[in-house]
Amino acid sequence: MLRMIFLAVGIAAGLPAMVHANRSAPVAEVQTLQARLWQVLQLGDLMPIIRKEALTEAVKMQDSLFQRGGDNRWEQIVAQIHETGRLEQLLRDGLQEAVADEQAALIEEALAFYETSLGQRLIGLETSAREVILDMEAEADAKANYAHAAGMELPRIAQIKRLIDKADLIAPNVAGGMNAALAFSRGFNEGGGYPMPMSEAQMLSDAWAHEASLRAETLDWMEAYLFLAYSPLSDAELDRYIEFAGSSAGQALADTLFGGFDKLFEWTSYEMGLAAAGQIQGRRL
Repeated sequence: MLRMIFLAVGIAAGLPAMVHANRSAPVAEVQTLQARLWQVLQLGDLMPIIRKEALTEAVKMQDSLFQRGGDNRWEQIVAQIHETGRLEQLLRDGLQEAVADEQAALIEEALAFYETSLGQRLIGLETSAREVILDMEAEADAKANYAHAAGMELPRIAQIKRLIDKADLIAPNVAGGMNAALAFSRGFNEGGGYPMPMSEAQMLSDAWAHEASLRAETLDWMEAYLFLAYSPLSDAELDRYIEFAGSSAGQALADTLFGGFDKLFEWTSYEMGLAAAGQIQGRRL
């Protein structure tokens, strides 16, 4: 329903349910780590991209949601929900909660990697590729390029597959997409969007019914995105990143980012569902 959660920086690798021993980390330390994450990973640069993604998806949703098609009001509501300053606050709040579940030393180790020249280059490449792939034609081209390279069995394809496997990139993004879809359904249900109210079990069952297709779409997008983003890197540079992504520090950072983004997308998806239901109710009057 919404674009799956693909984190363009230190792509999420692990479900956020894992709770670590330093849950009672001092508030000051947690706030400092959250601020360091924001600065080093340049997360502010992602807010306009997330907003554009939401507006693009909103346009696509109009025909399936509204019998009479969409209108400017729907797009205005989506734009308000995804105002960049608001997105930033939601993500900061989510990160502060998520970072409290991780070992501070591992987060600092991960940030030290991203403070290197390679780390900063990775951030730029990932953000740029995510913005490029917003365009449907560019996304199609990226997928075609990956398929062509895979057909030729280029060594870079094996590296991309190893990164996906070593960093466990698919499962948490599928879980995030399902969480967002479920949050949308809850908002839609609460707003009276369904002809008959849905139970929590029904909404959960509906989300799981799309798990296989979501997993396939996630893998398809992920392969093309990573192939595009890391194309300027040498094989040695990408191997260094793969090693980091599979390390304890890389996993801890990914868990933290996934937890933060999960909170953001769950809340905005819920609001999207509530707003969509309101639009439908208004059109029924």
